[in-house]
Amino acid sequence: MLVVHIPSWFPIPEKPLNGNFISRHIESLGEKVQSVILHHVRENFTPVLPKNATLFPLHVIHANKLGLFHAYITAFEQLIKTYGHPDLIHLHVAIPMGIMAAKLSRKFRVPMIVSEHWTGYLPMNRPKLTLPERLILRRTFRHADYITAVSQNLLDNICATVPAAVGKPQSVVGNVVDTELFSLKTGPVSEGKRKILHVSTIDNNAKNIMGILRAVRALSTRRTDFELNIVHDFRNEEAETFVKGNGLSEAVHFLGRKTSAEIAGLLHQSDFFLLFSNYENQPCVLLESFCTGTPVVTTPVGGILEIANADNAVIVAPEDETQLIEKLNEMLDNKHPFDPASIRKQALEICSADIIGQKWLEIYEICTSSTF
Repeated sequence: MLVVHIPSWFPIPEKPLNGNFISRHIESLGEKVQSVILHHVRENFTPVLPKNATLFPLHVIHANKLGLFHAYITAFEQLIKTYGHPDLIHLHVAIPMGIMAAKLSRKFRVPMIVSEHWTGYLPMNRPKLTLPERLILRRTFRHADYITAVSQNLLDNICATVPAAVGKPQSVVGNVVDTELFSLKTGPVSEGKRKILHVSTIDNNAKNIMGILRAVRALSTRRTDFELNIVHDFRNEEAETFVKGNGLSEAVHFLGRKTSAEIAGLLHQSDFFLLFSNYENQPCVLLESFCTGTPVVTTPVGGILEIANADNAVIVAPEDETQLIEKLNEMLDNKHPFDPASIRKQALEICSADIIGQKWLEIYEICTSSTF
């Protein structure tokens, strides 16, 4: 089976985490299908590719929309000459490549799957959608043959945002974790201070990093036997100023960007993971934490309650800093015992590459069957 993947987000060297979960989805297919990535790339571009996929690059310089459409059609014709006629187009995230993928699907008579990760469909973000974005979504989902999302919550919100998606065949296909890299922690977690880990963009609107820091400041007046380590893609000057201005430099450490291997190491050294988000879909960082057997303190937003429960997490209400302080205090006192092996076992059943890859194969078979 030949599948052409069209990603709207794609990892690049300077932004290796940009759409890395899309790469993991493609990698989960292994060699069971032939995966070709059709993507618009700039000159002197070194792609970060899934190891089982081939890039069919499209180079366009200063093209308008019509020119870009023509370039993609020409590239698709060349792709067919090289690999044969595709069995399926897999569009990863509708904006901005949705209209392009839909046009290729119609013109070349290839079924199209749309898989989504984007938080733009969620109620707090839906009013921010521009008219052009809404048009892309409407046209994309109108021509989609199958829709997937990383959580049922996201699927429901897609249908609430885009009426054209209602009634389409759809499934939940969650994120993938490298379960060998994020292995089960062994032995004592840490000596001395107990360690809390937070990994995110530290964008306050979504991740409520300032709520976390205010809670840590309040907690630091009661106890000094803990530290919060923050891994982040970008700097947040407001957060850094708050830490310095409130004398929290011994308790809060901004570690900057880390590789997946380094994050796995930090999870092995952490007592629990913290995510105090205002909204989410299905956070990869929670699944990674679970795979190491590390429990989490998190909020019940988006699709989180589809993966977090009493066996692996402590749930706090979003924006409720008083409750967050209470639950962090309890976790630091070990009042919520968790079994690391049980946490990992549960995670493997929902985010391992074998599980997700098999889901994709089943969906691909449905979409390419003669009776579909």
